[in-house]
Amino acid sequence: MNKQILLLRLSYWSAAIADFGVAIMVLIPERMGLTEIVYPMGLASAIAFSWGVLLLVADRKPVERKWVLIPTILVVGLLTTARLLFSYHEMIGFSFALPVFGIALITLMAYSYFYKK
Repeated sequence: MNKQILLLRLSYWSAAIADFGVAIMVLIPERMGLTEIVYPMGLASAIAFSWGVLLLVADRKPVERKWVLIPTILVVGLLTTARLLFSYHEMIGFSFALPVFGIALITLMAYSYFYKK
């Protein structure tokens, strides 16, 4: 397996695992700063889960479907930005690891997308 395909597959799988983690964690009210589950949490969970499935489907033809990384980079960037903004306004606790993970994931996906043989 060449390096380009390996990097693409690593990008798909790491983002998919992160999405599945988000799909589970968003359903835990205490993790979201709430006391009970609310409807938008269910919607967010469904979206995160289905995006993870999309990434695993893209893994079946990694080069042909690398376009999937573009909207994924956008989503990860927006989620990371939202987390930082809510932390800045002290609506949620700050976690150094989560923005670093988001930036690392964006870097991996962007590099995988633009990597030349």
